[in-house]
Amino acid sequence: MAGESLPEDALALVERQAERWADPRTQQRAQEQVRLAAQRARASEPRVGGLLKQLEKAPRIQHRIFWLRQLAEVFGESVGPHSACSAGCDACCRQPVVLTQQEAEVIARETGAPLHQPATWSAKGDERYVAQPCSFLEDSRCTIYEHRPMVCRLMFSMDVDDLLCHRVPGALSHMPYADYSQHKELYLRAHLGKVKSEEALQAGLQQLKLADIREFFPQGAGRR
Repeated sequence: MAGESLPEDALALVERQAERWADPRTQQRAQEQVRLAAQRARASEPRVGGLLKQLEKAPRIQHRIFWLRQLAEVFGESVGPHSACSAGCDACCRQPVVLTQQEAEVIARETGAPLHQPATWSAKGDERYVAQPCSFLEDSRCTIYEHRPMVCRLMFSMDVDDLLCHRVPGALSHMPYADYSQHKELYLRAHLGKVKSEEALQAGLQQLKLADIREFFPQGAGRR
């Protein structure tokens, strides 16, 4: 838990979050929602198989991102009805959002948003952006929702509300997210192409240029 240097309201939030996370019912509810989502997903398996084939055949990263988005849509159709996420909730828009330079370039072409070169590259979420609004967030709405990054399409809270979604700088964060690890691996492999070994995969990952969305688009949707 964060220290007492936190403002009183933030400290109260952290304490409520810790109590929620420590409640066994939180985990039980989340597991049940994940189970229901998995049942729903089974009906989409033929569709997913077709999309995976299209992803494998896609010649360029721009095309692969399109098919990754289609896979994320199917994932959302299965998980969304069992998650706490709803329109107007912007808690996840105030967390670090990491994407590749290639995906940022796709978003820039689609939206016309000015693309900047990040000062540094990092695959880890930048803690400077905890509780800071995304540069594309306006009035609790994503201004590029149709073109939002992959990670934004895959993060679903399996809790009952958004309590655990509100991160506090310097405090531990816990959230029963839906498992999107398979999609994360697909995302990385789509950028690297075919790799023949785990060693080659790890070496390729070191070459990827990743940064927070705020680094790529500090002006948000402002036009050139």
